[in-house]
Amino acid sequence: MPSIKHPDSSINIFNSVVTILFMVLLLMYAKKGSKLVKVFSIFGALSGVIVFVITTFEHAMIGNGILDVIASIQYPFFLLFITPLFGVNILFGLSYGLYALFMSLFYGMIVGLTVYSKKNEDQVV
Repeated sequence: MPSIKHPDSSINIFNSVVTILFMVLLLMYAKKGSKLVKVFSIFGALSGVIVFVITTFEHAMIGNGILDVIASIQYPFFLLFITPLFGVNILFGLSYGLYALFMSLFYGMIVGLTVYSKKNEDQVV
């Protein structure tokens, strides 16, 4: 995926289709109240915020050695949670830090939908 090497670089329609498919699958499983999707989405929401905060500090304090070490923390979070959703950035054209924050809102919505679906399921039964 292009976002692994150059997160602000070219994204084509294939990346967008894969991202939309991933989003639809998350929404389907969230609608069922899956606990695994809930946990995954909580980590996704937190990772988006972590990536955003670290990139904000990274751009503000470029060249700081300690910050460079801390910045390496964001890469696993970015690869696991933001890269699968990066194809939608073809519509927005945001920097990867701001897009990660935007995707944390999507993951938060998935958590909310999972909790709401589980609550409705418990009331019906």
